[in-house]
Amino acid sequence: MEKTTCLEILKQGSYAWNTFLLDEGLQTACLSEAYLKGADLRRVNLAQADLHLANLNGADLSLANLQGADLSLADLRGANLNGADLSLANLEGADLRGAKCTGVRLLGADLRRANFHDTDLRRANFANAILCGADLGGTRLIRANLAGADLGGADLTGVEMVESRPETVRTAA
Repeated sequence: MEKTTCLEILKQGSYAWNTFLLDEGLQTACLSEAYLKGADLRRVNLAQADLHLANLNGADLSLANLQGADLSLADLRGANLNGADLSLANLEGADLRGAKCTGVRLLGADLRRANFHDTDLRRANFANAILCGADLGGTRLIRANLAGADLGGADLTGVEMVESRPETVRTAA
């Protein structure tokens, strides 16, 4: 399927996109380098999608399914990821500064060198995630689950951690 066709359908919203995936029998889509700045992608199914280098600045991805998606080096500044599922996703080097990530699921996600500076991560689930070298400076990790997360080399300057579950957090690379 052509990238331009996929992009046009995705911009029509989650219903059109999710129906398209079912009708075409597609499991994933190549949307690398896609320009989706400010797009309304609430509840969209982008599981396993290739969104490498995509511009999702200010996009609404609340409650979206992004399990296993490749969002490496993606621009997610100011995006709404509240309640989204990014389990096993690759966000290596992604820019999430100022994103809304309340209740986001990042189980087993690759978040190496991701920039979360000043991001709201209340109730985020980072269980078994790789956060090596990530910038978590100034984030709110209130009631976050960091069980089994690897925080080796992560910047934790000014992190607010209230009632977080940091048991078994790995901090050595």
